[in-house]
Amino acid sequence: MLPSIALFLEYFGIVVFAISGALSAGSKKLDVFGVIVVALLAALGGGTLRDLLLDTQVIWIQKPSYLLTGILAALVTFVLVRLLHISARLLAICDAIGLAFFTIGGIQKALFLGFSPQIALLMGLMTGVAGGILRDIVCNEIPLIFHREVYALPALTGGTLFLVLPEFGFSHNLAMLSGMSVILLLRLAGVLLGLSLPAFLYSDSPQAHHSNSSSDQPG
Repeated sequence: MLPSIALFLEYFGIVVFAISGALSAGSKKLDVFGVIVVALLAALGGGTLRDLLLDTQVIWIQKPSYLLTGILAALVTFVLVRLLHISARLLAICDAIGLAFFTIGGIQKALFLGFSPQIALLMGLMTGVAGGILRDIVCNEIPLIFHREVYALPALTGGTLFLVLPEFGFSHNLAMLSGMSVILLLRLAGVLLGLSLPAFLYSDSPQAHHSNSSSDQPG
């Protein structure tokens, strides 16, 4: 991938994740400081956890422009949301693009540092989804990844494809584009079609248990 395109996607991912964090904070009526904090957690939380686990310099300390981009995106969102309506679906589409790049980027960084493909895949997944988990926890919500449209599954599928294709003679760039495309398409399918993993339905209520048992009896 051309360096200019990769650089654009890096900042694009930070911006859309920061916007998602700012909107989540706004839905909880947090003040401007809270909006900035939640936005930064969403945009940079995954990469920060990855770098700490890989024992390397945290990315936004190495490149402070990432931090400034997240803060600026949060502040602009804080102002514009009072004037414009930001479609949740449009944001989800942008979020899918950010997920695709962040996941593959996280895998590449772990591989560059000499870690195994299995660890690299986990680091890519963390880069893509951990920021959203931190965002939702701080906003007192069940993380989106655990109960809504497919989110982690696209990242794992595309990340695995990125790691496997070079073993069959595909170039690095083609493997990267293929992995990102799969993540993007699967995530968009989840958003547009409402695809999700099966939910675990459980209740410790004796009445609910009795009701379920009765419904199993022949009618």
